[in-house]
Amino acid sequence: MRASALYPPAVRERWGAEIDDALRDTGARAWPDTLAGAARLWLHPTDWPETRAGQTRRTVAVALFAILALSTLLLRAIEPSRTLTADTAHPATSLWLAPILLGAALAAPLPPLRWEPLRRLAVQTVRTLTAPAAAVLALILTARSGVFASPSAPVAVALLAYYWATLAFIAHRLCALVARAGTAPSARRLSAALALTGTGLAAAAAQSATTAVPATLALAALAIAALATARDLARA
Repeated sequence: MRASALYPPAVRERWGAEIDDALRDTGARAWPDTLAGAARLWLHPTDWPETRAGQTRRTVAVALFAILALSTLLLRAIEPSRTLTADTAHPATSLWLAPILLGAALAAPLPPLRWEPLRRLAVQTVRTLTAPAAAVLALILTARSGVFASPSAPVAVALLAYYWATLAFIAHRLCALVARAGTAPSARRLSAALALTGTGLAAAAAQSATTAVPATLALAALAIAALATARDLARA
């Protein structure tokens, strides 16, 4: 893998060749600095060059939805949980979800309300989500068929792997749809969306601290990333 692949797209387009050449010249000892530099730049989008209008805002929007996707997979992994829920039957332990949903709504790159942009969005949605929809349908049909009611250990492992691969595939394609759809939201909207998302994830991490330590640490890391990026955008 090229070192430049770790950097934001605009940085990769502008300085990718130089980054790869520098790492090739210095060898493995430069990897720690390379990783730290990539992480720092992802948290400071105002430092990115912009090769086309709206590129930074669109990249940040996709990154936000990638954070949401990773968080969803983490939370699915620790269900069921007494301290962290996501339903109206348990409002006290589900409040963390409210700022996250509001953040997602603010960051959604919606197209203008005109026929042609909406038609293009509908076509893009069908193209992007047809494959994950087919994967979900296959998952449902397999679960309801009864064929694997009492699977052997290898089959059970394969089914579990398919389930998680399907969830990851859905997350990836939804992020791809965000990248392709509509107009990038404003920096102010993105900053607010990141702050809300980070706040919700921090609350989720705090609620899960007593029952799922690895997931708590991962959620806390995602919350810190979202809040740090929101701060950088707000300063700009």
